[in-house]
Amino acid sequence: MNQEQFVELLASWFRANKPTSDGAKITADTELLGSGLLDSFDFLDVIVFIENKTGKKIDLSVADPNQFSLVRGLWQLATGGDEGPTTPGSGSGSGNSVSASAL
Repeated sequence: MNQEQFVELLASWFRANKPTSDGAKITADTELLGSGLLDSFDFLDVIVFIENKTGKKIDLSVADPNQFSLVRGLWQLATGGDEGPTTPGSGSGSGNSVSASAL
């Protein structure tokens, strides 16, 4: 999944789940948390949505909060920052991955 596809994926989530943000344009540089677009509960919902769509768990335990506050950083966490397809189950291999769906 490339970054443009990821941005559209998030935009579709916003259209379906945050009706007040219909006019907001989601870009790679959109601030998700500090802007008020997402609260902590919405953020967890978005993480689970992304994990389900990409088939890859997002390891928040190793992520810098500044990284996932922007759409671009969330894309890097979700895909490893590559433009190619993601492989379900690929990760750091540490066995200590914590995903939002496990919470």
